[in-house]
Amino acid sequence: MASSERALQGLTFPLQYLEIGESLARALGHDVHSLDRHCGLTLPRPFLPWQTMDGRHLQRSLGYFLMHCPPGEPPLVTFMAHFPVTVHGPVGMLAITSATLDEALQGALTYAPLVMPAFGMRRQDFGDEVHILFERLHDFGEVNDFFTETVVASFLKIMPFLTRPLQGAEVHLQHAPQGPKAAYEQAFGCSFHFGARQNKIVLARQDLGIALMAPSRASHLLMKATLEHQLKARLDVRPVTQEVKRLLHAAMRQRQQLDADGLAQCMAMSARTLSRRLKDEGSTLPQLRCQVGVEHAEVLLIETRKPMAQVARAAGFADTASFSRAFKRLTGQTPTALREGSGPAALHPAAAPAQYQTAALREGSDSAGAGLAAPGTAVPWAAA
Repeated sequence: MASSERALQGLTFPLQYLEIGESLARALGHDVHSLDRHCGLTLPRPFLPWQTMDGRHLQRSLGYFLMHCPPGEPPLVTFMAHFPVTVHGPVGMLAITSATLDEALQGALTYAPLVMPAFGMRRQDFGDEVHILFERLHDFGEVNDFFTETVVASFLKIMPFLTRPLQGAEVHLQHAPQGPKAAYEQAFGCSFHFGARQNKIVLARQDLGIALMAPSRASHLLMKATLEHQLKARLDVRPVTQEVKRLLHAAMRQRQQLDADGLAQCMAMSARTLSRRLKDEGSTLPQLRCQVGVEHAEVLLIETRKPMAQVARAAGFADTASFSRAFKRLTGQTPTALREGSGPAALHPAAAPAQYQTAALREGSDSAGAGLAAPGTAVPWAAA
């Protein structure tokens, strides 16, 4: 997953993320412009709302924070104390004006690519649990683990806005703790598990119905309209592709299948227009069905001991052989290797080695969809 300077330079982040480092600098009595100099930026004050920085600047700002973070507690605890949910801009405002936690999570996951392109994020329902999974897509070097912690923990910033506490929430992180585990748990009010197979937050499904303290439908719709406008202006975000994946994941959670006509109807366009829009973004529907199926299967492989044939059919594949081929093509490892722990969970093709990315995402649509059960056929979904 090595990312070159050029790759990091191609990422875009809101400039207001620097306000977190500035807040720490003020608390320590430091010159706030020292952060700008460390990042190689010359900026006006206050920041203008449309200003951005690239991945190199973000990498340096995280390094600055680690260098100046007071010793004693995990750096994440100090970082999040200077991290308001509104630093995400309209995405944060959309979350806190939601009616329920479910609506807040859906909004955050839908528009996260606008503010955090370094990670892929998705929801996976699993029995009475909801897993919010985080896949790091770029290498940020020495700050990788700290960066991952900040992205995962940012979702926990919604907790003060809930009308009642979460019950039994868990945070799973693949790396080792950067301080006492008890300090993490005391600061965030949930259990932390390090050395995990995946980076994720686990919530009780019943908690999704928790109401927020100050919902505002008018403000929520205003923020949503603003974000939709930003999505259309950002070609790198691929909004149609992301929406199709969201709908396919939602259908899979409900043990349903959507064909091209059903997807097009959900998106208020014709099937031909949907196909053209996906092609413009470099995607095809068979490719996305395959990708969503593999992502669903990964959680089943890690969290259950279901037979491979049952996992394959639950993921929408016609047979085990086609499932195994697609899984290897997208992730670079076999389903058996993932289950047995011989390789890390790679929940997004962009996190796989380049040779697998090319094969998985650029091959023809017929090849990408080979082995998938035809939409509308009876697929005996496994309980998940």
